[in-house]
Amino acid sequence: MMSMKAMFFLRLFVLFSYVLIAQVDVKESNISIPMINLSSGFHVPGEDLLERFGQSSSLGIGFQVKKTSNFYWGLDIMAISGATVKEDNILNIITADSIDIIDVNGHTASIRFWQRGAHAQVFGGKIISIIGPNPNSGIFIQGGLGFLYHQIRIEDIGNNSPQINEEMLKGYDRLCMGISSSQFIGYRHFSNNQKINFFVGIEFIQAFTEDVRKYDYNDQSSYEDNRVDLLSGLKFGWTFPLYKKSDNKYYYY
Repeated sequence: MMSMKAMFFLRLFVLFSYVLIAQVDVKESNISIPMINLSSGFHVPGEDLLERFGQSSSLGIGFQVKKTSNFYWGLDIMAISGATVKEDNILNIITADSIDIIDVNGHTASIRFWQRGAHAQVFGGKIISIIGPNPNSGIFIQGGLGFLYHQIRIEDIGNNSPQINEEMLKGYDRLCMGISSSQFIGYRHFSNNQKINFFVGIEFIQAFTEDVRKYDYNDQSSYEDNRVDLLSGLKFGWTFPLYKKSDNKYYYY
């Protein structure tokens, strides 16, 4: 049998839990919402990044907490990929007649170039409730500080070319990394039924990077490459709030 003291604390816990649940009403007032975001984006390059790559896409995941004041903070990371690499002469020193790489079987190797990278940041912002179905939705303005890297991925189909094995690739891949800042303006939506939650807007990223390899195998020389790499574009995200839903039930003791 449960003691009277244990029964009292159990009832107190249930009552306290109910009060918390009953207070979570997204359509009536500003509430605190922890959430997980999944995002996708499309960006165009600028400054030094424009000379190396074309347009890119991104996939990201993050965690965010919105306070009752509609200020919020969070962190996220996104993977960056693109199919357009403008510096396609990086392997000239090991090509035959400056056209092809010959593999170990004496055949022309199949080589592909890709853009690869990632961006991680901490951010903060404010939701301004001038539009939307409830006080938690609206236009948001956000700023962030983080870290960005990018490189040229060189893919040898079949892996039959010792000239560009894993170790040798470091002399050709133009790996760059550095600190970044970002700005994001858009619209965030929390539906009254708590089922449709998303954000969409325009993102701007400025990265101050440098080439970490310091040596170019193609030119057979060392070098310094301090860069300003810009990305700007459209970003959309789906949000999974972690608040408890109200069941509008009453409990009596």
